Amino acid sequence: MLPSLGEGLGVGLSILLCFSVLTMQAQTPQTEGEAVEAAENIIHPPKKVRFIDGVAVGADLCGLGMKLAGCDWSQMEVLARLSIYDKYFPIFELGIGEADHEGRELDNHFSVRAPYFRVGADFNFTKKHNGNRLFLGLRYGFSAYNYDIDSPVPLVDPVWKQQQELQLHDLSGNAHWAEIVFGLETRLWTIVRLGWDARFKFRIKQKADAVGNPWFVPGYGKNDGSTSWGGTFKLLFDI
Repeated sequence: MLPSLGEGLGVGLSILLCFSVLTMQAQTPQTEGEAVEAAENIIHPPKKVRFIDGVAVGADLCGLGMKLAGCDWSQMEVLARLSIYDKYFPIFELGIGEADHEGRELDNHFSVRAPYFRVGADFNFTKKHNGNRLFLGLRYGFSAYNYDIDSPVPLVDPVWKQQQELQLHDLSGNAHWAEIVFGLETRLWTIVRLGWDARFKFRIKQKADAVGNPWFVPGYGKNDGSTSWGGTFKLLFDI
């Protein structure tokens, strides 16, 4: 006996209801973490990342603070950075390094003021595109400079026993170095960002005058070894 029209519709609706329930169960997150993430994605949809995801410019506040505090040396720099897929960040840094240092042992006076640049890239390890970033990067740096060495205490010629003032000006030098960079960055408001980084620097090549190495190399820092540590505290603007 064939089923009536009402019975057929009832069976069809039952099958459709069961299929809908099974589909909803299959799409329902299986863990609490997945449920929370799904809710966040509904409230705050994930950012659509483009190939060229933006450009940022900024400056190092740490170097400016050292300058205003009257330290023996300081470095003031600006930067420009490109964002590719919010993962890769080619970067160019340009600055001026200067030093005005009095030696403690011989009372020698060292001074230098010269530009420097660094070029490199950072890699963002964070998976979510929420404005916070964790970086690891590399830099190549170079500076060409002239420096002065003076001494208020005259030197005595060991042969003629005559006193002679030490005034060595416009001694030329240059330096190449590399940096390994680790840093964090966060978005404060709309286009405003703050970030800091620590840098391990190692010298590649240095050329100095025959009278001696400079006490400070612009961009590299205090020149007391083939390696050095540094860091920046950056204010950036996305444009």
